[in-house]
Amino acid sequence: MGPGTLDMIANRARLKRIKMATLGAPNVDDVESWYSAWLDYVVVERGSISTKMAVSWGLAASAGRRFVILGPESGEDVHIRAVEIDPVPDFNTLTTWGWAAVEITVADVDEVMRKLEGSPFKILGLPRELTSASSIRAMQVLGPADEVIYLTGNVGDRVSSNHPEPKALIDRIFIMVLAGPDRPALKKFYHETFGLSDQGDYAFPVQVLSDAQGRPLDHKFDLSVLVASERGNKLELDQYDAPAGARPGPANQLSPGVAMTTFEADSLDGLSVDFIAPPSALYEGYLSATFIGPAGERTELVAKT
Repeated sequence: MGPGTLDMIANRARLKRIKMATLGAPNVDDVESWYSAWLDYVVVERGSISTKMAVSWGLAASAGRRFVILGPESGEDVHIRAVEIDPVPDFNTLTTWGWAAVEITVADVDEVMRKLEGSPFKILGLPRELTSASSIRAMQVLGPADEVIYLTGNVGDRVSSNHPEPKALIDRIFIMVLAGPDRPALKKFYHETFGLSDQGDYAFPVQVLSDAQGRPLDHKFDLSVLVASERGNKLELDQYDAPAGARPGPANQLSPGVAMTTFEADSLDGLSVDFIAPPSALYEGYLSATFIGPAGERTELVAKT
């Protein structure tokens, strides 16, 4: 498949872009302070989750919980939202199905590494190339909500690789990582339901996954990449085999770590998904609705009214 074909198919995708990643966070203040001080993110909004929003998510106990929304210094309107949850002491990141990580584009990953020295973020993986022949260089950190963040730079041709141009040292989310026990089924669902185009299937060692799951460093993880209609918006699907399992979480609240992804869709009409509640106007200028996907992931869709 040539690049022209990829672009043509992507333009028909029902999902346009990543709009927001939501974290289940025992301490919302830590998320705000860490992201503000070390990732140069700025507060967009603070408040409490409304009953109407909690019902839309199917999480009644989230009503009244504090939240904060942050965005990159560049002003790109792709956000990270932290919502207060009860602590989950038995949660081990990168070992459960569902939304596994956020991937943020950066201008210079080695400069980011230097910036984070002495920060409270735990370094999971030092900067390294994706493969020996890759122009992509990335590092991984663990945040205050036990969320995994990939910080990724690309020194090659960003247009052909569908990589966004960073407008700040640390810019916006451009990939959401979803893990499940049946990657082909996940791929089929998101490809057929939303028309996301196929960037390919891959298998290579991923140090942070091997470390988390107790596998040999040369173990190859299977993954797929799907592409939304707007440039620089992708969905990575990772295969997590046993002993990985369903994510623990507090009853009727968001799960810990990366709990939910919000995508902007062209429309909420005619989609073959079972929304938890009918679409409603939870955000100014948008209708929104939420569904549970094949790996137990909670996914919110918004579409302009």
